[in-house]
Amino acid sequence: MAYIKQKMHEHLWYYSSLLIVLTLGVIFIVFSNTNVKAQLSITVLVTFFYVLWGIIHHHLDHDLTAKIVIEYVLIGTLGMTIVYFLLG
Repeated sequence: MAYIKQKMHEHLWYYSSLLIVLTLGVIFIVFSNTNVKAQLSITVLVTFFYVLWGIIHHHLDHDLTAKIVIEYVLIGTLGMTIVYFLLG
């Protein structure tokens, strides 16, 4: 149990920063509700940050592999695709 608490404390900054960026992305998308191009641009930027965040996070943890990079890219692409079809 102590190991889990230690890991949660170590990673609190990572997940807090991710949560802040994702929340800001949603807020900016909502406030630009009349401009679909701006919404899609914000989605691309947030997705880019998400993928970059995942790569940096795993690199710092020394467990970065090609499989993890592909996973982040695919999840980001899936998210962008969903937003594109919801807005389009």
